[in-house]
Amino acid sequence: MSTDMKNYRIGVDVGDRSVGLAAIEFDDAGFPIQKLALVTFRHDGGLDPTDNPKSRKETRGEARRRMRMTRRRKQRLCDLDKVLENLGYTVPEGPEPETYEAWTSRALLASIKLASADELNEHLVRAVRHMARHRGWANPWWSLDQLERASQEPSETFEIILARARELFGEKVPANPTLGMLGALAANNEVLLRPRAEKKKKTGYVRGTPLLAAQVRQIDQVAELRRICEVQDIEEQYETLRNAIFAHKVAYVPTERVGKDPLAPSKNRTIRASLEFQEFRILDSVANLRVRTDSRAKRELTEGEYDAAVEFLMGYTAKEQPSWADVAEEIGVPGNRLIAPVLEDVQQKTAPFDRSSAAFEKAMSKKTEARQWWESNDDDQLRSLFIMFLADATNDTEEAAAVAGLPELYMSWPAEEREALSNIDFEKGRVAYSHETLSKLSEYMHEYRVGLHEARKAVFGVDDTWRPPLAKLEEPTSQPTVDRVLTILRRFVLDCERQWGRPQAITVEHARIGLMGPVQRQKILNEQKKNRGENERIRNELRESGVENPNRAEVRRHLIVQEQECQCLYCGTMITTTTSELDHIVPRAGGGSSRRENLAAVCRYCNGKKNRKLFYEWAGPVKMQETIDRVRQLRAFKDSKKAKMFKNQIRRLKQTEADEPIDERSLASTSYAAVAVRERLEQHFNEGLTLDDKSRVVLDVYAGAVTRESRRAGGIDERILLRGERDKNRFDVRHHAVDAAVMTLLNRSVALTLEQRSQLRRAFYEQGLDKLDRDQLKPEEDWRDFIGLYPASKEKFLEWKKTATVLGDVLAEAIEEDSIAVVSPLRLRPQNGSVHKETIAAVKKQTLGSSWSADAVKRIVDPEIYLAMKDALGKLKELPEDSARSLELSDGRYIEADDEVLFFPENAASILTPRGVAEIGGSIHHARLYSWLTKKGDLKVNVLRVYGAEFPWLMRESGSSDVLRMPIHPGSQSFRDVQEETIEMIEGGFAKEIAWITQNDELEFDPVEYINLPGRSDKLTRFLIYMPETRWRVDGFPESRNLRIRPLMLSQEDLPSEIKKHKEEKQLSDEEKLLVEALEKGLIITSSKLLGLKSIKVIRRNNLGFPRWRGNGNLPTSFEVRSSALRALGVEG
Repeated sequence: MSTDMKNYRIGVDVGDRSVGLAAIEFDDAGFPIQKLALVTFRHDGGLDPTDNPKSRKETRGEARRRMRMTRRRKQRLCDLDKVLENLGYTVPEGPEPETYEAWTSRALLASIKLASADELNEHLVRAVRHMARHRGWANPWWSLDQLERASQEPSETFEIILARARELFGEKVPANPTLGMLGALAANNEVLLRPRAEKKKKTGYVRGTPLLAAQVRQIDQVAELRRICEVQDIEEQYETLRNAIFAHKVAYVPTERVGKDPLAPSKNRTIRASLEFQEFRILDSVANLRVRTDSRAKRELTEGEYDAAVEFLMGYTAKEQPSWADVAEEIGVPGNRLIAPVLEDVQQKTAPFDRSSAAFEKAMSKKTEARQWWESNDDDQLRSLFIMFLADATNDTEEAAAVAGLPELYMSWPAEEREALSNIDFEKGRVAYSHETLSKLSEYMHEYRVGLHEARKAVFGVDDTWRPPLAKLEEPTSQPTVDRVLTILRRFVLDCERQWGRPQAITVEHARIGLMGPVQRQKILNEQKKNRGENERIRNELRESGVENPNRAEVRRHLIVQEQECQCLYCGTMITTTTSELDHIVPRAGGGSSRRENLAAVCRYCNGKKNRKLFYEWAGPVKMQETIDRVRQLRAFKDSKKAKMFKNQIRRLKQTEADEPIDERSLASTSYAAVAVRERLEQHFNEGLTLDDKSRVVLDVYAGAVTRESRRAGGIDERILLRGERDKNRFDVRHHAVDAAVMTLLNRSVALTLEQRSQLRRAFYEQGLDKLDRDQLKPEEDWRDFIGLYPASKEKFLEWKKTATVLGDVLAEAIEEDSIAVVSPLRLRPQNGSVHKETIAAVKKQTLGSSWSADAVKRIVDPEIYLAMKDALGKLKELPEDSARSLELSDGRYIEADDEVLFFPENAASILTPRGVAEIGGSIHHARLYSWLTKKGDLKVNVLRVYGAEFPWLMRESGSSDVLRMPIHPGSQSFRDVQEETIEMIEGGFAKEIAWITQNDELEFDPVEYINLPGRSDKLTRFLIYMPETRWRVDGFPESRNLRIRPLMLSQEDLPSEIKKHKEEKQLSDEEKLLVEALEKGLIITSSKLLGLKSIKVIRRNNLGFPRWRGNGNLPTSFEVRSSALRALGVEG
């Protein structure tokens, strides 16, 4: 660790595919002194670049499972042949031909007893091998015994197949048929058996609906095999054949991989779906509920209130998540007086309920056998074990379920019920304790009506400071996007700690989609796009009605007016968007809640009369009841999606007191990802420290727009210049680092005041006060003058504004010096994405003595044959046919003219797989740089692209595992792909390898030098004239002679307003089109032209954003291309 200890804070801004990080040094008075590190990391969120909806982890998992399935299938078929031979059958060599004969054999074996042993041998071997190749689907968690029991009845998909067969073949379908019999009918009547890959637009299938359109199930295959053995009188062989055909490894979670309970180390941590945890979570939350009294003091719940709340939440089964307002109504407490529980210093925003029981009851109607068993069984432990049997597949769970007889019970229920049960989406993950520990804690908590803290001390004798161990900073979360962000954050924080010691505080803010996986993120983005389209439609309607440039507040008012059917909510007078105003039903100090249930569209008369009063206080009993009736009569009230909102709105109308000011603890983010980040930082910095220890690092994680409010209120936007604009500019990704720096100033009091300002500002625009002059506003209406509710908060806010002024100057200086780094992490591991394309083609063959074109020679599969044929070809364009041609290869092989030589079907980099030829063009791992001097003494630099798909072979050939430095075999696809001039220079010994570059490498060069290069101008030249960017990012290697690059610091996140307007109107200028192309697709340029610049540098940065020029272990270093090339060639620069 460095001895240069500093007083500094860390700020983190997690955006969509970007993370801003800042370390700012402060003086003893809390004012910024200097920036220690400012960096924006751009990342791909763990997405597979070849299949964006999926993560790399998912793609890798699919490929791994596919390979494992293929390997196991091959082994299973081999074992089946051995079993057949041991039973006395003769098995033909090689696989069975893929014909329809097997269906006929299966139908014959299940219909009549074959008298001849040879005939039985032929048909039985063909039939069981066919069954083994096309087993169908089975629940992977089932054992063979479970499969056997389930096969006593046909599956629901078999019934669909049978109905289709009767539709096609009528009376030809025999009574009590097997799957083989139905398949034989299709095979003998030229009916499409299975779905084809090619589909027609109208029917969806080629040649109509196939017979086996529904899923084939293994239970029907097992039933057919049993029938065959009975008909052929070989029942003693049935179990042996069944085990060989349908054997599979039952999926399970190894017990040793499950974490241990810290309070009972011999017990495993239980799953979140267990009923013990569902009850425990409810009891802990209810025990921590508090009720505000008239004197502003807080009290605990009474015994009656406690019991009513627990009973309500344990039995809750409605579709919507219960709110604390629902709980308050249930226990007879005003909603605004019930204070949500604070657990681990974070206020719980929603009420917990028994999610597992609710999910079970939602999936199983009251008439089902499973639901009847559930309701008739009063043993909660057995019901919880059943939930774990469905959701958790550890050895211990399977054994406990077997002892309790749950598998037999499960198999006794109808197939459709079993399928519905297997599809229930229970909560994922594990909790800190075992179900035994949770039961003990819950029992004590319920008896004494206390929370976890007191119960843990009483039951297990731990002290006040004890907490379950938190996940370590380096532990993954199993969510690829979160892990990507966490890795960037961890490296930055640890390097800061090594360089400058422990930070004073770490403050994190994350965007809504910043920590989401690809599926959830895309869902949110689609929702936002839909909302933008709807809002634009409403804006157009408002423009047509005479409203100029309608803003967001007017759009929202229009929606509320429409929901209220154009009537004032308070008096029923007809209103329009232009004649209405929005009112907060329940006001609050520091800004009323702007949630939809607290907003009413009203006429100006009612709004003026009510003013800032509570609706209940202003309206009186009669008017209040009329208003409530008016709400209930709305058509939207009957909409199930809006029922919850209107129910809450009625509660608001009845509320007798104003809302309490926002609690600062309610601002903390409670999402799973945010909690995972906070806990890991807590474990690293504060484990073992008491809450009052002054050496604790202050940790806060916020969601939303705290940073935006900070910049505006602190005047930072007015002091920084990004792209020449005095405002935050999302067009420049450095804004994430700026936001992170702003977060270093934040404390909880200021964050609370900023949230209050935000709510006041929202109300200001919703009520149309922005159209008034400032001198017409009342002091409490102008959000711009709000600096806090209480003297202490006002003092802290004013002090914060002073520090923000200083920070603005520090950031302006960093922008002027261009010292805010933008980094894209390099992926250098050999396993990086998919190895080859999924499409497989047949390999071509040709005898050595045949005529060979230069193109065909280049496509020869075998590297040694390719090199020998290349030498034989020389400068010729074609090798003529030669029956005497022969090759003696360097590895000792001898190839004659009649020997077949394999070659790839297309002139594209490919490899030979067991199934055929696959193209590998998307697997480029990096590119080697080669340089040489021309006859005129000019320096030339070009690239050799290295395919990751060839790494295993290249490692074997070279004996090196260093993929960045191992020699590239001249017969490899990587070497063949290089331009002819470069190959000649390498083979002639003139070119030297100088370095490597890879995707996401940073390139820095002088735009003027590139613009002044002789020759025709390209897209990059035109771009640089329009926007002279000096820093670029390597985005790929599309061709052997080209690079694809993107501007490093620019983003599509938010184009400049003028360009955005032109893009929407489809009136982009040529320069603007080029900018959009560079951001969306990248610019493809000649690699030798760019890499030959005198000013070109490849910049690799450390975790703090500083260029790394000297080696530190095996970490990649920055280099100047020209000086490195001259040094490698032995020439002084």
